[in-house]
Amino acid sequence: MKNLFLTAALLLAPLAASAQTAGLLERANRVELPGLKLMSGEPVATAPMALKSGTYYILEIESDGSAELALEGAGFFRAIWVNEVVINDIEIRPLGLDSFEFDDEGKIELSFIAIKPGAYSLSVPGSTGDSQRVEIVIE
Repeated sequence: MKNLFLTAALLLAPLAASAQTAGLLERANRVELPGLKLMSGEPVATAPMALKSGTYYILEIESDGSAELALEGAGFFRAIWVNEVVINDIEIRPLGLDSFEFDDEGKIELSFIAIKPGAYSLSVPGSTGDSQRVEIVIE
Protein backbone atom coordinates (compact mmCIF):
# COMPACT_ATOMS: atom_id res chain seq x y z
CA MET A 1 0.00 0.00 0.00
CA LYS A 2 2.84 2.34 0.88
CA ASN A 3 4.38 1.75 -2.55
CA LEU A 4 1.06 2.52 -4.23
CA PHE A 5 0.87 5.96 -2.55
CA LEU A 6 4.51 6.67 -3.41
CA THR A 7 3.93 5.73 -7.05
CA ALA A 8 0.81 7.91 -7.23
CA ALA A 9 2.68 10.85 -5.68
CA LEU A 10 5.55 10.49 -8.15
CA LEU A 11 3.15 10.36 -11.10
CA LEU A 12 1.19 13.42 -9.96
CA ALA A 13 4.18 15.58 -8.98
CA PRO A 14 4.91 16.82 -12.54
CA LEU A 15 1.25 17.81 -12.98
CA ALA A 16 1.24 19.82 -9.76
CA ALA A 17 4.50 21.57 -10.65
CA SER A 18 3.32 22.55 -14.13
CA ALA A 19 0.05 23.93 -12.76
CA GLN A 20 1.98 26.40 -10.59
CA THR A 21 4.47 27.72 -13.15
CA ALA A 22 3.94 30.16 -15.98
CA GLY A 23 5.65 30.00 -19.35
CA LEU A 24 8.91 31.89 -19.85
CA LEU A 25 7.27 34.35 -22.23
CA GLU A 26 4.40 35.24 -19.90
CA ARG A 27 4.07 38.98 -19.25
CA ALA A 28 4.66 38.41 -15.53
CA ASN A 29 8.13 36.97 -16.26
CA ARG A 30 9.40 39.92 -18.33
CA VAL A 31 12.21 42.13 -17.09
CA GLU A 32 12.71 45.52 -18.76
CA LEU A 33 16.36 46.49 -19.04
CA PRO A 34 17.64 50.08 -19.03
CA GLY A 35 17.60 51.27 -22.64
CA LEU A 36 20.64 51.79 -24.84
CA LYS A 37 21.13 55.09 -26.69
CA LEU A 38 23.04 55.68 -29.90
CA MET A 39 24.05 59.34 -30.12
CA SER A 40 27.14 60.83 -31.70
CA GLY A 41 29.81 61.28 -29.01
CA GLU A 42 27.61 60.05 -26.15
CA PRO A 43 27.90 56.83 -24.08
CA VAL A 44 25.82 53.85 -25.22
CA ALA A 45 24.91 52.85 -21.64
CA THR A 46 25.32 54.20 -18.14
CA ALA A 47 26.33 50.86 -16.58
CA PRO A 48 27.10 47.23 -17.46
CA MET A 49 24.19 44.78 -17.56
CA ALA A 50 23.90 41.68 -15.38
CA LEU A 51 21.44 39.13 -16.77
CA LYS A 52 20.27 35.79 -15.43
CA SER A 53 20.16 32.75 -17.68
CA GLY A 54 16.59 31.60 -18.30
CA THR A 55 15.06 35.04 -17.76
CA TYR A 56 12.98 36.87 -20.37
CA TYR A 57 14.17 40.43 -21.11
CA ILE A 58 13.01 43.47 -23.07
CA LEU A 59 15.72 45.85 -24.31
CA GLU A 60 15.00 49.11 -26.13
CA ILE A 61 17.71 50.55 -28.36
CA GLU A 62 17.20 54.13 -29.52
CA SER A 63 19.09 56.35 -31.96
CA ASP A 64 18.68 60.12 -32.09
CA GLY A 65 19.77 60.21 -35.75
CA SER A 66 22.78 62.46 -35.09
CA ALA A 67 24.99 59.99 -36.99
CA GLU A 68 24.73 56.68 -38.79
CA LEU A 69 25.47 54.30 -35.91
CA ALA A 70 25.30 50.58 -35.30
CA LEU A 71 25.62 48.09 -32.46
CA GLU A 72 27.28 44.77 -33.08
CA GLY A 73 27.69 41.80 -30.80
CA ALA A 74 27.58 38.42 -32.53
CA GLY A 75 28.77 36.64 -29.37
CA PHE A 76 25.95 38.12 -27.32
CA PHE A 77 23.35 37.36 -29.98
CA ARG A 78 24.50 33.72 -30.04
CA ALA A 79 24.10 33.51 -26.25
CA ILE A 80 20.41 34.48 -26.28
CA TRP A 81 17.20 33.21 -27.84
CA VAL A 82 15.54 36.09 -29.68
CA ASN A 83 11.77 36.14 -29.38
CA GLU A 84 11.24 39.19 -31.56
CA VAL A 85 12.60 42.50 -32.77
CA VAL A 86 10.03 45.29 -33.08
CA ILE A 87 10.78 48.18 -35.46
CA ASN A 88 8.07 50.78 -36.15
CA ASP A 89 5.39 48.43 -34.80
CA ILE A 90 6.57 45.67 -37.18
CA GLU A 91 7.37 42.44 -35.33
CA ILE A 92 10.27 40.42 -36.72
CA ARG A 93 11.12 36.93 -35.46
CA PRO A 94 14.64 36.27 -36.75
CA LEU A 95 16.62 33.05 -36.61
CA GLY A 96 19.73 35.01 -35.69
CA LEU A 97 21.27 38.47 -35.41
CA ASP A 98 24.69 40.00 -35.77
CA SER A 99 24.06 43.74 -35.47
CA PHE A 100 21.61 46.64 -35.72
CA GLU A 101 22.33 49.75 -37.77
CA PHE A 102 20.45 53.04 -37.59
CA ASP A 103 20.65 55.32 -40.63
CA ASP A 104 18.22 57.75 -39.02
CA GLU A 105 16.49 58.25 -35.68
CA GLY A 106 14.35 55.41 -34.42
CA LYS A 107 13.78 52.68 -31.86
CA ILE A 108 14.18 48.93 -31.77
CA GLU A 109 12.67 46.76 -29.07
CA LEU A 110 14.44 43.43 -28.62
CA SER A 111 12.80 40.71 -26.55
CA PHE A 112 14.90 37.68 -25.68
CA ILE A 113 15.73 34.96 -23.18
CA ALA A 114 19.29 34.91 -21.87
CA ILE A 115 20.66 31.39 -22.36
CA LYS A 116 24.44 30.93 -22.26
CA PRO A 117 26.36 32.25 -19.23
CA GLY A 118 29.42 34.34 -19.99
CA ALA A 119 30.74 37.86 -20.58
CA TYR A 120 29.66 39.64 -23.76
CA SER A 121 29.39 43.14 -25.20
CA LEU A 122 27.46 45.22 -27.69
CA SER A 123 29.61 47.92 -29.26
CA VAL A 124 29.66 50.57 -31.96
CA PRO A 125 31.72 49.05 -34.82
CA GLY A 126 35.15 50.59 -35.29
CA SER A 127 35.10 52.41 -31.95
CA THR A 128 37.67 51.84 -29.25
CA GLY A 129 36.29 53.90 -26.36
CA ASP A 130 34.74 52.16 -23.36
CA SER A 131 31.72 54.46 -23.54
CA GLN A 132 30.91 53.13 -27.02
CA ARG A 133 30.10 49.68 -25.70
CA VAL A 134 28.01 48.02 -23.05
CA GLU A 135 29.34 45.05 -21.14
CA ILE A 136 26.82 42.26 -20.54
CA VAL A 137 27.27 39.33 -18.16
CA ILE A 138 24.88 36.40 -18.24
CA GLU A 139 25.01 34.45 -14.97
